[in-house]
Amino acid sequence: MILNQNDINTYLQDYHAGKIAMGLGIGVAYFDNELRYKQGQFTMINGLDNVGKTDFILWYALCLSVKHNIRWCIYSGENKGGQLVRKLISYLTGKRVLKMELKDVFHAEIKIKEWFTFIDNKPFYKLEELLKIFKEGKFNACLIDPFTGLDREFTQSANYKFLNECRNFCENTNISLYVNTHVVTEAARRTYSEKHEFADYPFPPSKSHSEGGQPFGNRPDDFLTIHRLVGHPYMGNKTLLYVRKVKDTETGSRVSPIDSPISLDFNYGLGFTIEGQNPLGNGVFIEPELSELTVNNNFDNDAPF
Repeated sequence: MILNQNDINTYLQDYHAGKIAMGLGIGVAYFDNELRYKQGQFTMINGLDNVGKTDFILWYALCLSVKHNIRWCIYSGENKGGQLVRKLISYLTGKRVLKMELKDVFHAEIKIKEWFTFIDNKPFYKLEELLKIFKEGKFNACLIDPFTGLDREFTQSANYKFLNECRNFCENTNISLYVNTHVVTEAARRTYSEKHEFADYPFPPSKSHSEGGQPFGNRPDDFLTIHRLVGHPYMGNKTLLYVRKVKDTETGSRVSPIDSPISLDFNYGLGFTIEGQNPLGNGVFIEPELSELTVNNNFDNDAPF
């Protein structure tokens, strides 16, 4: 089908008049200058194991929900729904669930339910089954976590089919889709050089280190890498966000400098802070008591949040 010329003319007029809207931010300039949420975009996220990919995307999704009322559908093949909601409650309230009154836990859960729907991860899903659920639920954004947990073929042609179907889904539904994926063994072996300040610690993977290779960098609109220097004495709680690809920079976002990723502090497991700022702080975040501030250098799914 030939594209209607009127669609092109409308875009050109809107662009010339400055009517093309910027992507949505979370209220922290340092972060928003490099990453913005854009409706109907396909975003891939990669990273080594245990660096907090799920923690980051959950927190980021919550920030967007609180600020802009974004409604999410989450498929997490490696985490139970209750665990994810527990994390979201801690991010929302700034308190560990075990430190809260049960009535306050359920009050927070009601709020989480307004924004987040979780898919039962007991069945083994094919991509088309998840996309059908996403479309029928009329969500703003969806997450597949991880791509490697789907019922799929392990061939390059199957990878391209996955990527093309994801892109087509976003273009035809205007639903944003985020997909977490693991990396190949080579990426897990790479370390910083002996002369670097992080010598012998894991080096952040590139787009092509995703399982399936460079096609996973080619096909999405945006690409993010999550990294963490697990076990480092002062960087262990820092999540490093690399914006690897931005298809449309005119609506915000930009590729991160190679040696200057966005640095986020895990905030003792109570949601991330950026340069001391908590995007969830205005009317939502509650400072934990000093007795709660115990350093947690691991992003453990079973930590008592």
